[in-house]
Parts: sequence; structure tokens; C-alpha cells
Amino acid sequence: MSQALKLITTVSVLTLSLISEVLTAETTVSQEGLTLRRPIDLVCSGDWIIAANHLEGSVSVIDATRHTLLSETRIGGQLRSLATMQSRNVLLLVDEQNHKLIPCNIVQGRVMSFKSVDTAHTPVHVVISPDDQLASVSCLWARQVQLFELEVTNSVVQPHLSATIDLPFNPGLQWVTPQGKHLIVADHHGGHLAVINLTRRQLVRTYQLGVHNIRGMTLSPDGKHLMLTHQLLNNLAATERQRVFWGTVLENLVRAIPLTDLLAIDDANNPNEVVRISHWLQYPLGEPGNAAGDPGEILITGDKEIFVCFSGTSQLGHEEDLFNPLERHTTGRRPIALAASQDEQTIYIANYFDDSISIFDRRKNRIIDTLSLGKMKPWSQADEGHALFFDSRLSLDGWYSCHSCHPDGHTNGLLNENMSDFQIDSPKRVLTLLGTGQSGPWAWIGNRTDLKSQINKSIHVTMQGGGSKLANAKTEEALAAYLQTLEPAPALSIARKSESTESVRRGETLFDQQACQQCHSPPNYTTSGKFDVGIHDEYGLKEFNPPSLLGVSQRNQFFHDNRAKSLEEVFLKFRHPQTENRNVTPLTPAQARDLIQFLQTL
Repeated sequence: MSQALKLITTVSVLTLSLISEVLTAETTVSQEGLTLRRPIDLVCSGDWIIAANHLEGSVSVIDATRHTLLSETRIGGQLRSLATMQSRNVLLLVDEQNHKLIPCNIVQGRVMSFKSVDTAHTPVHVVISPDDQLASVSCLWARQVQLFELEVTNSVVQPHLSATIDLPFNPGLQWVTPQGKHLIVADHHGGHLAVINLTRRQLVRTYQLGVHNIRGMTLSPDGKHLMLTHQLLNNLAATERQRVFWGTVLENLVRAIPLTDLLAIDDANNPNEVVRISHWLQYPLGEPGNAAGDPGEILITGDKEIFVCFSGTSQLGHEEDLFNPLERHTTGRRPIALAASQDEQTIYIANYFDDSISIFDRRKNRIIDTLSLGKMKPWSQADEGHALFFDSRLSLDGWYSCHSCHPDGHTNGLLNENMSDFQIDSPKRVLTLLGTGQSGPWAWIGNRTDLKSQINKSIHVTMQGGGSKLANAKTEEALAAYLQTLEPAPALSIARKSESTESVRRGETLFDQQACQQCHSPPNYTTSGKFDVGIHDEYGLKEFNPPSLLGVSQRNQFFHDNRAKSLEEVFLKFRHPQTENRNVTPLTPAQARDLIQFLQTL
């Protein structure tokens, strides 16, 4: 045997050995098994359409030429996002349950995963730079973005953590500029945008748009704007029928942000400064009588046609000019992700609650087929409630869903006038629903002692959905069952794996000494009463039911009217819980820091 042939043989054996070592124990999912897949993200890779299945933790591969399901492979615990490298058949997936970044190859229509790497808590989105050298992962509850260098050896991709960047919000979607210099990160719940310089690995600017539920990001047809889909809540508009009908309570929008504005400032002198800005161009989605609740992913083809998922009304909208109403097509329940075929003549739509992929033919201008990803198991009552939570058809004309104000069960952090205190022009902060099953009574004045009663009020008053065929006792029971499954948000210190310190222990002692447990009693850190804590609303109302402190570190604004912009302001500016009838010695800055350190562990 020649030396050259020996060398080739040795390299091949080493390559196979390396692949054998790093392959994880993924399994092929039997199509006979009953499960809930919940496709949540799509990409096109050559002749394949790849779907990441959220709850099953599997990847489905679809033959884009025959529109058939080729394989399904279980990869992780709960897959949330996937991205593909441009230069090779390599995928990156994130597993939010096990906090992993998983590289994969596609071989003959089947996905094979390699050795995963750890990420920060709850990775929810991954993007790859245009040169395939860098991957960015947004980690929801850790409030961090992690950058990974991508090393490719013999077709095996090995990510190496390069930087971890803290953010002042819970990150979700990401977008890399075409030149690969900047990363834009969107707030998953509220309206922040962060700009990260990828060359320096630094946060350089944070913007506040005053919006929420940013669920789509892409480059505009002219290449000069970042396009976002989002919602806009008007805190001055009470949820009266006529205001909901005309779309003045909550708007569904596409927004165009000039990149020259977004990237104008590129210094890290004060990266934590939040710049408020709201003048960018907006395109309304939907109209009175025919709303378009919860806009999701946005996709723009090379010939400049714009496609948008109307996730709340289960429709696909498309048009070449957003100044015109979008033409709509009915999809499966909750269309959440889009992918175009290589020739861009076919659009694939992931239907989250139907475990299916709808196939839209642009030439025929219609959905020509819907491909099932496998048999679903029978739904529980909580499963039914889960789907209803994201269904904007529960509201008048489909303007908004429960998810609209409570993104994924949390809170958009904004003010809403839903008249829960029987007044108008006294909006209150939207409360998180994470852990709500254990934190009754409900509403700021604690006047709802039964969760189904609160849900009934939300449907008939907040959503003005009494005329919907979904407004019935069965719906209320299903939603209550789903809400009971929602756990509190993890503490920031736990999400970031911070070690307990003496400051935390001093803060816990202060919590007891200040009698905080009178209002925020463990283990749920709330109580059923109403208390005067020295603040009042526009009508002089002083007594409020205390929100649970579980997950308090994952909120950005505090009190019923968002007057405190940080926990520091809660204690130092507003001297919580100072009242007219209770002369409490104010905390010193050092004591406030200790108490906050403790609260960040709850």
C-alpha cells in the first residue's frame, strides 16, 4: 500500500472514530408513537426542510421535492430554535430544557448530532454569522447572550464559548447584520433592542421602543431597514368594546427601523444606558372586523414579497406592499415559523398546535397541502388551555390573545386599563402569570378569589370576547388547568449560577427584620390580604394585593403603575414600605443592595 493511500485510510478511520465518539444517543422516533411534537422553528437546507419540535425534542426532515416526511430524530429535551451554516450541511440547535447548544449533520435525510456544549440558562434562539465563524445564543432567564466560535474539523463542528454578555432584559430573537459586524437582540417580553459589536464582543447600546412581543426580525427589501413584527399596547385606552373594535387598545404591527439610526452609535462608554425612541415607520396589520392578532415570523423573498404569520388568528398573510392589506390564507393552529424553498416558490409554515407543516405554493397562490409530522396523543384539559391561551380569536374580532399581554405566560411589563378596579383612566401593570396558580387572589385589588372567575372577567371585559364561540365554561376550565401548570420564573441568581454570598445572607436577615413576610409570606412570597404601602392610584386607592416575589428579579418595573424602574428605586427612592401610618427607618444603600441580592435568589 502506498504512503498516500495509507494516509487517506488513517484519516478516514480517525474521522469515523471521532464521529463515533461525539455522536450523542439520539433515537429515531417511531411514527406509531403518540406524542406532542409542537414544531417551533424551520430552516431550508438544500432539498430538505428541517423542523425543530419543541416538546418532543426531536428534529423532523422533510423532502422539499416530494413533500414527504423523511425522518424524525430525538435530539434533546425541548428544542427551541435551529440555524444552518451556509457553507455546509450543518445545523445548530438549542435545547432550552437541558441548556445545550447541539451541532448536527444531515446525512441522507437524517439528522445526526455531535457532542453538545453547555449554555447559560434557557437558550431560546440561535443565529450564525454570515461567514459561518460565529454562533450567538440568546438565553432567556439568564438575561445573557453567549457567543461561540465554530471550529470545523473533518465535517464535525465544535462550538467554543467565546464571550458571555449580560443584558438588562430577557433576550429572545436575534439578527446579524449582513456585514456580520453587529448583532441585534430583541426583548422576548417587552420592547428592548440591544446592539452588540461582534468584533469587540461588547454591548454598545440598548433601545426601548415602548412595544412588546417582538416575534419577527428580518432585513427589509431595500436592505436599509430592520423589519420587526410586534404588538403595541395603549395604556390610555380602556378595554371597552368600541376601543377594542377599532384596534386602539392593542395594535399588531410591522415596524421598519433604519439601520443608520440603529447602528449610529457604536461605543461602549455607557452600554447600560437605555435610549427611548419610537419614531420609526409602522405598518398596521388587520383592520376593524378582521384583526390579525399576535403577528409572528416575517419572511421576505428575493423578489420582495413579504410573508407574515398571524399566529393568533391561524393565518398566513402576504403582500408586496405593506401599505395594502395583506392577503390571508388559513393555516393550522398557531403558525409560528416560516421557511422558503431554494427557488423561493414554496413557503413552508410550522403550525405549532397541529404538529403539521402547511405548504404554500406561490405560483398557485394557495396552500396546496398540509403535512402531518406524526400522530398526536389525546390532549389533556391543560393542553386545550395551552392552545386557547395563544388563540386571539378568543377576543373581539381576533385583536389579541392571553399571550399578547402575558408573553409565554409572563408579562409584557406594561400598563393596561382593563377596569379591574371598576375605574377608567387608572391603568395597572400587567402581572406575570408564571406561578399564578399558587398566588391568588387575583388582580391588583385582590377582588378575584377564584381563578376561573378571573379568566371569565378577562375574556368578557379585557378581551371583549363574549361573542366568540370560544367564550364558554369549558374554555375557562381549560385555561385554568393550563395556568396551573405554569411555574414561577427562575431567580436571576439561579439562572446565572451565582454563588450564595454573605450579602445574600444579610439580605435574608433584613427581610425578616423589616417584617416583609407580613405581605410576602413564604413559600409563595405573597398573602391574600390588601395593604397600604404608601402609594396610591389616580383615584386615591391605596390598598393593593401584594404580587408574589417569586421570580421578581425577572421583572423590570415595579408597583401598580410602574413608577419604580428598578428594585433600587423601590427601596431607595420610594422607601418601600413607607406609609403615612408606619414610620419605617429607610434602608441605607448598603442594606438595599443586600436585600436585593436576597430577592434575586427567589
